[in-house]
Amino acid sequence: MFYELRHRFSRWRAYRQTLSSLRHVPDRTLADAGISREEIRERARHASLYR
Repeated sequence: MFYELRHRFSRWRAYRQTLSSLRHVPDRTLADAGISREEIRERARHASLYR
């Protein structure tokens, strides 16, 4: 049970860090990477699953 909580917290923290990082990226840079502002949450969620 402790392992599961630690794992969930780690994923949540990765999600929040990725979300914060992407929100600070200029629109032009996001567009060059093929990411729209509307996709930021989805991309952060996806990234947190693979950490």
